[in-house]
Amino acid sequence: MKLVGVKEISIILGVKSSTIYLWAELRQIPHFKLNGSLRFDPADIEIWVKSCKKEPVTDYNGLQTVTGSPRKGVN
Repeated sequence: MKLVGVKEISIILGVKSSTIYLWAELRQIPHFKLNGSLRFDPADIEIWVKSCKKEPVTDYNGLQTVTGSPRKGVN
């Protein structure tokens, strides 16, 4: 298993190092703490990123208009 540090993970994810520290403190990102330093398993991070993926809404129609009564008193 190869572990990497905060700087490497921040580059991979495209976020600031401070964000990585915050996510680790909030236990939002999988990590290890070895001798006071944060370390990350890239395989765990890949799984974590995939688990954050949101699937598109299949029944969304951006061309559909919202109908309703117009607001009174607005010119």
